[in-house]
Amino acid sequence: RLEFSSLSPAEVPLVAAAGGRGAFDMRCHECDTKNTFACDHIVTCPRGIRRCLTLSIRLSSREIYVYKGCTRNCTFIYADEQPPPGERKPPRSNSLYFVQCCNAITCNRGGPINLEKDITPPLILEEELGGTVRLGEATLFLSVASVLVSHALT
Repeated sequence: RLEFSSLSPAEVPLVAAAGGRGAFDMRCHECDTKNTFACDHIVTCPRGIRRCLTLSIRLSSREIYVYKGCTRNCTFIYADEQPPPGERKPPRSNSLYFVQCCNAITCNRGGPINLEKDITPPLILEEELGGTVRLGEATLFLSVASVLVSHALT
């Protein structure tokens, strides 16, 4: 508890204006989005919470879920708490994409800059359809059909 008697006269209005809360209340970006680390919403963290978190999880090859907010515990980012690196190939299921834990005001702004490269384009599958022909295989037939149709219409 801060005693007003220990403050200079110039500091008393500053403490009173803060409504009894400390001048160092943590503020973090807070949101949950997909495929973007942009987040404009800033919140004041509950008293005693001094860290901001950015956590993202790959949902599929085309979607990354991003959560930002205040956090009390960052032990999962310590080297001895982390799992070993996985194989560098497209994931088959949900997997951790990016995590950041920091302790400065609004330090969880932004995210990795290579997000666009990590979201793969949609996979295009081409299948042979029954009763169709490739362009160039039946040019004589199409030419004759075109001439017949044009004469029938005139």
